[in-house]
Amino acid sequence: MLDTYILISTILFVILAVACFAGLIPLLFIQHFIYKKVLDPVYFNDQHYSTYELSIFDSFPLFLIKTIGYIKAIVFPNTMRRKFKDNILNSKEHPVIYFLACLTIFILAYGGIVLVNTVIMAIFFYSNY
Repeated sequence: MLDTYILISTILFVILAVACFAGLIPLLFIQHFIYKKVLDPVYFNDQHYSTYELSIFDSFPLFLIKTIGYIKAIVFPNTMRRKFKDNILNSKEHPVIYFLACLTIFILAYGGIVLVNTVIMAIFFYSNY
């Protein structure tokens, strides 16, 4: 009975983690288009990035890295003090953007915790045999 419970809960955790990360990709695309209008004119220029970085981070797969960098700068502003001298975004001026960035960090953290929990449960389940 316990073996069945552990197997079912492991499968449910894996499904939950996959759904969590599958929901993250559309959220990143939505944020990319919002940040492109709001933050790119101010922060994505020669003052903060080299010309090589400007050309690289405008292409398809790598613009998601730029979006994750913006998310990091919005949610944890002290981590980007070297590149951006002041806060990149005031949460009171743009509450929707701040909420989306916090939601993305929460989904990443939650998905990571679920994956770690799934690995621990799988190790526990298979070590008893």
